[in-house]
Amino acid sequence: MVKTASFLLLCVACISARENPFEMAESSSIVGKTTQIEQKRTSFDTTTLKLPSSARILKSISITFQNLDGSISEEIQSIDKDIDWHNTLTLSAIKNTMNKPNDENPIALTVTTPVSKKDSLSTKQQAIKSHTNQFVLNEAIRLEIDDKQLKILTKDTKVRDFLINDPYKVVVDFQKISSFATKTVELKKLPFIAATLGNHDNFYRIAITLDGQYRYDIQKIEEGYLIRLK
Repeated sequence: MVKTASFLLLCVACISARENPFEMAESSSIVGKTTQIEQKRTSFDTTTLKLPSSARILKSISITFQNLDGSISEEIQSIDKDIDWHNTLTLSAIKNTMNKPNDENPIALTVTTPVSKKDSLSTKQQAIKSHTNQFVLNEAIRLEIDDKQLKILTKDTKVRDFLINDPYKVVVDFQKISSFATKTVELKKLPFIAATLGNHDNFYRIAITLDGQYRYDIQKIEEGYLIRLK
């Protein structure tokens, strides 16, 4: 009798354990269930990117994405073309409206050039604008700008030249002939921002402020010196 009672108690305990309300549901009952975490991401449409002023060649575009299984992959598109860092890069998705394969509907990368009013100027305005490419530092020193070139029109001899940063400037020192007051002229002809004429003990200096990072070369010309930015 004792053994029979013990066996019955063990069976009841097993049944009670299986009916425990805190027991995890059988694995078969959760197959196909979806997560309750709210997804807050929206569909990609477009994004823009500004390059640093040191950028000169666009080598490639890299896209990193998450796959359906959660793994991370990367696709790289080779480009290897010259780029103007002033321009804005725009990455946008092209919607598939023609039921074409995915490889015929790529994500598009476009380049937006800063708006220029040059084409809308009248002939008279163009003539006026051309005169503003010349700037007077004093009666003996003038500057002339043409795109990424700047002429220092002077009869004086260059002593040295160098580049400094923060902000970026091309600095040119000349043999001193006479004294004059320090002067700054706003150029506002990108990439040239301003020019400062400074008076020192044994030389005078022309510091040309740039809108970003450049390399340059300088050469002697008949009217003075020519600076070319790269």
